[in-house]
Amino acid sequence: MIPGSGARPAGVPAGAARHREAVSMLLRWSAPSGEQERLRAEFLEHLAGHPDGTDRGCGAGHLTVGVVVLDRALANVLLTHHRGLDRWAQLGGHCETGDPDLIATARREAAEESGIQGIDVEPSPIRLERYRARCRGRDLPHFDVQFAATAPPRAVPVPADGRDEARWFPVRALPSSADESTRGLVRLALGVRGLNP
Repeated sequence: MIPGSGARPAGVPAGAARHREAVSMLLRWSAPSGEQERLRAEFLEHLAGHPDGTDRGCGAGHLTVGVVVLDRALANVLLTHHRGLDRWAQLGGHCETGDPDLIATARREAAEESGIQGIDVEPSPIRLERYRARCRGRDLPHFDVQFAATAPPRAVPVPADGRDEARWFPVRALPSSADESTRGLVRLALGVRGLNP
């Protein structure tokens, strides 16, 4: 199955297909550093021990996605304001039942959080990050697979009612509340496109 294609063999639950695709993606991925290779091995170990490791209900933690969305000129980045954390950050979130793979999760989350359709998500991660966060009343590990993406020309963010605000910012003038993780992800997304941020 092609990642992001949305197709899966008949009779295979989305969670099982997504789990298999996540393992395949991480096995193919060339980690850019020793630390990223260590995280890649940790993510694969988590998935090997948890068939539900891409599902939010996995009690040992679960995979999530982060998406740094740039405009076509690579001059602006789309961020969302997380009210609970009171800071601006990249888009992203949890896998849902209908997501066949992580690319589909990234595409759906980016569209839901920004209101922009047609965001083009790169087929390979640019960074892995592990953190702990509250989820369903528990403090759980989150294994975040982070992607770069590009918005259609002249895309205007219009989040759905009840969603956090989304806004374009110049890549060299991020809001002061954006943490170093978000800033580093933006720099990395620009760097893989040959720009020196």
